[in-house]
Amino acid sequence: MAIERRPLGRTGTEVTILGYGAMELRGQPRGPAITDEAAGQVLNAVLDAGINLIDTSVDYGRSEELIGRYLGHRRDEYFLASKCGCPLDLPTGTPPPYPHDYRPANVRAGVEQSLRRLGTDRLDLVQVHMSPSREQLEQDQTIETLQSLRDEAKVRFIGMSGILPNLPDHLAMGVFDVFQIPYSALQREHEELEGSGAVEPRDPVAPLPRLCRYRHSLRV
Repeated sequence: MAIERRPLGRTGTEVTILGYGAMELRGQPRGPAITDEAAGQVLNAVLDAGINLIDTSVDYGRSEELIGRYLGHRRDEYFLASKCGCPLDLPTGTPPPYPHDYRPANVRAGVEQSLRRLGTDRLDLVQVHMSPSREQLEQDQTIETLQSLRDEAKVRFIGMSGILPNLPDHLAMGVFDVFQIPYSALQREHEELEGSGAVEPRDPVAPLPRLCRYRHSLRV
């Protein structure tokens, strides 16, 4: 039975309502132990099951590298989302969250690193990680940097991995094609914002169906 698909935000792309969040491919010590071969089996099983949305990040350990190694030959079968603003080298012996840097040099270097690790010439979606304030985004020229990368065809769409209290400001900016928010039966703090119409198709700010995150799985 085929998995239902829906348009993802303003991308115009139909993605499966069940996506794969690749954070647990990071391995130990922050994640479960997993061999490269097992990771490859998991990733190919994801595509074989009909899922066409994969979400990863610079700071998901070896996740990007494993996706590139085992799914590079199937790149046209899935919509690939990653993050920006993350540290390029994860601190050893320090638990997350890590300090993020949204200035042009780090954002661009992070995207270039992701492209190399993933073995691809484009990222379908780059999401600003950790929900920085609008003030910081403007001060650091984060959006302008991402738009330049989009103009260079290295990035197709720009998103926000956002949470309260900054999410209403992100919506008002009108520059994001997709929003990734935590939402589940146990994480309902964004319901009021969703119910306000801020992300409904009729709203002039953003006709953006949500890309929602529950633990490490994704859905729209």
